[in-house]
Amino acid sequence: MDITVSEACRSLQARGALRRSSRGEAEGIIQQVRERLGGRMPADLEALYREQVASIGDFAAILPEWRERREWRREGSVGLLLHVDAVPIFSDGCGNFYGLDLGSTDGRPAVYFFDSEDMFERPHWAAGSSLARFLLLLAEHDQALDEGRPPGWELSIDPDIDKCPRAPAIWLAG
Repeated sequence: MDITVSEACRSLQARGALRRSSRGEAEGIIQQVRERLGGRMPADLEALYREQVASIGDFAAILPEWRERREWRREGSVGLLLHVDAVPIFSDGCGNFYGLDLGSTDGRPAVYFFDSEDMFERPHWAAGSSLARFLLLLAEHDQALDEGRPPGWELSIDPDIDKCPRAPAIWLAG
């Protein structure tokens, strides 16, 4: 059985790796994003917005800006990856995004890394086989680099990351 987004968030918060937004706009954001996505919204994305995650470690979550009045709403961040059937969920701080796959027919869509250098034209590598697994991997990212973990260390947290359909796992991406 796989871990849920809520379980991953609780685990990361207990470790001090997760910071939450205090704005309390989850319901409005969910409604607004659902409208922007034409009514389709993966359950994991809705769960992430309900958890009001602001950051994991040094990685900032991308929370759409809620505007109660429809005429004040802007395209915002949700539309940045729609041309590749994804929605941005985290930034790496360098202009690149981690995006949740909207084209997945699986109940747990994968997360991919999208590079700003090619204008986000394709996913470059798989960042998690599900959103919950991605959150756990993201929390380990910097420590893994500092420790010099070998390629494929991600499999210990996400045993299915190398099976993502749109892009290879990072250690296979070259």
